Amino acid sequence: EQSPISDLPPGSPRIFGIPNQIMACHVETTPLISNGGKITKEGRVPLDDGTIPGLGKITPTKKEYLGDIIEAGRDVEEDQSTRNAWSYKRLFHILGPGIMVCLADTDGPCLLTAAQSGAQYRYSLVACQVVLIPILYAAQELTVRLAVCTKQGTTALIKEQYGRAWAWFACTLHVLMCWIGQASEFGAIGQLFEEAFHINRKVTNTVQFLFLCSIIFIGRHGYRLTELIGVTIGSLQLVFLLLMCLSQASPKEVLEGFTETHFEETNYEVLLAGNIGAVIMPWMLYYQQSAVCERQIQRKDLQYERVDTWIGALLAQSVMLSMVVAMGSLRFYGANDPRNVLKFGDIIGAYAQAFSGTTWESIQPGATSILDIQPLPITDNEHQQAEIFAEYSAQIETWYSPQAYQAAKWVVVLGVCGACTVASMVLTITSVWSVTEILNLERDLFKPFHERQLQYCLQLGGLIIAYALSVLTDISGPWFAVLTQTINGILILPVATFLWLLSSSPKVLPKEYRLAGLYKWTLAVVFAIICAYCFYGMVQEIINPL
Repeated sequence: EQSPISDLPPGSPRIFGIPNQIMACHVETTPLISNGGKITKEGRVPLDDGTIPGLGKITPTKKEYLGDIIEAGRDVEEDQSTRNAWSYKRLFHILGPGIMVCLADTDGPCLLTAAQSGAQYRYSLVACQVVLIPILYAAQELTVRLAVCTKQGTTALIKEQYGRAWAWFACTLHVLMCWIGQASEFGAIGQLFEEAFHINRKVTNTVQFLFLCSIIFIGRHGYRLTELIGVTIGSLQLVFLLLMCLSQASPKEVLEGFTETHFEETNYEVLLAGNIGAVIMPWMLYYQQSAVCERQIQRKDLQYERVDTWIGALLAQSVMLSMVVAMGSLRFYGANDPRNVLKFGDIIGAYAQAFSGTTWESIQPGATSILDIQPLPITDNEHQQAEIFAEYSAQIETWYSPQAYQAAKWVVVLGVCGACTVASMVLTITSVWSVTEILNLERDLFKPFHERQLQYCLQLGGLIIAYALSVLTDISGPWFAVLTQTINGILILPVATFLWLLSSSPKVLPKEYRLAGLYKWTLAVVFAIICAYCFYGMVQEIINPL
C-alpha cells in the first residue's frame, strides 16, 4: 500500500510504491542514514533547517515512511568511531586530487619566476614561499569542503546560488585562462628544448600536442588512471629538491634572508606579486573541487583529502623554494643586472656547476657569489658590455665538465617536462568540467568516446587552440605575459569572492562545515591581499612589460 506523503507533489512517480525522489537517494553509493534523529543523504549534506537539495525537508511523515528502508540491509546509522578512526590504507586510496593540482601549480613559467626571484633578490623571497604554504592549503581546502558536501563543481555552485549570468562570466574567463595557460606550457616546453637540444619549438610543441591527445584518450579507462599518470609525471619536478641540496647554499644566509625585504623597490613587489599569483590560480580551485566530485570522495573521508591537500601544498612550495634557494646561491646577480632574467639554459649551466662541485672559493679565494667573480660592467657602451658578458659566458663553461652539463641538462629537462605536462593535463580537464556544468552536460569525461563525444571534442578543441597559439604566434613576446596577467588579475577576485561566500553561506553548507569566526575573517583578509597583489602585478605588467 502506498503511504501518502503530503509534502511530495501529487502524482510523483513511484518505484514499488516508493517515491522516485526518495528512491534516487536510496540507490546512491552511501545512501540515506540516520544521524542524531535526522535522515541524511551522503550525496549532499542537509543544511541547518533540514533541507536536502533534491529531496527537500525531512518531515516526520517522510521519516516514518523511510523507516523500513533505513533499517533494511546496509542502511544503518554510521558508526562514529569507525568514521573517526584513522586508516593509512584509506588515506592512500584517497590521495590524488590535492597532490596533482598542486604539482600542476609549479609549472614551467612558475619555475622561471622562482629562478628570477633568486637571481634578483637571492634569499629574500624564500620567506614568501613558506608563508604561501598554509595560504595555498586554505584556498584549496575550501574547495574540498564544498565538493564533499554539495557534490558540485565551482561553476555549478555559482550558477545555483548566484545565477547563470555570473556563472557564464566566471566560466568564460576560466576557459580563456586555461587556453592561455595551456599555450604557456607549450611555450615553456618549446623554450626548454630549444635551449637544451637546439630543437625547433614547433617540432617540440607538435610532439607535446600528440602526447596530450593520447592522454585524453587514455581517459576512457577512468579518471583514477589519468590521475595516477599525472601525479607520477608531475613528481619528476621533485628532483629540484635534490638539486637545492647540491647548490652549496649557506643555511645561515638562507635563514637571514627570511628577515630581508625590499618593499621600497617596485621590482621586488612585482616579483612578490608574481610569486603570489603563481600559487593561487583560479583554475586550480576549479579543478580540485571537480576532481573531488569525480572521485566521489565522501564526508567521512574529508580528513584524508585535507591531508592530500597539505601534502600537495608542501610539495609545490618546496619545489618553488628549492629553485629560489638554488639560483640565489648559484646565479645571484641583483635587481639591476640585465643577466638576472634567467632562462632554462642558464638554469642548466648553474646546476652543471653544482654537479661538478665547483665552489666560489675554488674559483676565486674569498668569493661568495658569482658577482664577486663576474661583476656588472661599469660602462655605458652597450657593445663593450656585450663583449664582457660574452667573456663571462665562456668563463662559466669552464666551471663544469661536459659530463656534468649533460647530467644537469637531462635532470632539468625531466623536471620541467614533468611540471609542464601535469599542468597541461589539469588545464585540459578543468576547462571542460566547467563547460559541462554550465551547459548541464554529463560531467564525467572519463568514458569511452562514443558515450562522451562532445566532451572529448571539447577537450581536443581547447588543446588545438592552445597548440595553434604556440606555433602561430610568438608567445615569448611581452604581449602574451600581459594577456596572462590581465586575465588572472580579472578572474582571481570574483573566484576568490565566490569561494569565500559559498563556504560561508548557510544556503550551501551546514554549520559543521561552514566558515565561521576568526578563521572566516582571516581568510577574507588574506584573499583580499592576494587579489590586490594579483591586480597590482597585472597593472605593472601592462605598464612595464618585459
